[in-house]
Amino acid sequence: PGRFQPFGPHHKKVYDSLSKQFDKVYITTSAIQQMPRHPLSFQEKRKHMMKMGIPSNRIVQEKSPYVAINAVKKLSKDTAIVYAVGQKDKQRIPSGGLTYFQDLKKNIKNLKGHEEHGYVFIAPHQKVSGISSGTEIRKLLGSPKFDKDKREKIFKKTFGYFDKSTYETMTSRFGKLFEFYQQPQVKKILKEASGFGNHFNASIMSDEGM
Repeated sequence: PGRFQPFGPHHKKVYDSLSKQFDKVYITTSAIQQMPRHPLSFQEKRKHMMKMGIPSNRIVQEKSPYVAINAVKKLSKDTAIVYAVGQKDKQRIPSGGLTYFQDLKKNIKNLKGHEEHGYVFIAPHQKVSGISSGTEIRKLLGSPKFDKDKREKIFKKTFGYFDKSTYETMTSRFGKLFEFYQQPQVKKILKEASGFGNHFNASIMSDEGM
């Protein structure tokens, strides 16, 4: 589950790793499209993921990525479902006790069907060469500091493909994101917010969560 703005090579590596450990792996993401956190629509995200090698039937639209209603519709009642998240996103799915979500490792020998429980698995961090974070990828796609030819070459190296229409869509969307943050009023708000402690110090641009 995630917002995947955009889906990167580190996400693909996690998907490939999970595919070796579980019967079926699905990517769940929402259709929210709203600046500044959600520049890409679901269809745009889906097209990009498919270009990177994700099967179309494994990309599922959900109102909330962490509530996989559509992804489990065709599953039998005794099928167990696992939500794979990174270590830093673990707090997004409280688990244990009497809650719906339970820790996968603690319950691996006594799994229940998805109507009774969902399980949380901490996906190991996957290292990739070159650009490997959402923040760096967004800069690649939208920063006006990049030379066009250089941007195209790094795009292909980063994502493993080059499709002109997808490239133009993504650079246009994320270019507007950088325009948004250059607006005087927005810059003033961010500057003021940075003075309220560590919670505000990290830029919204670097947020990998929902």
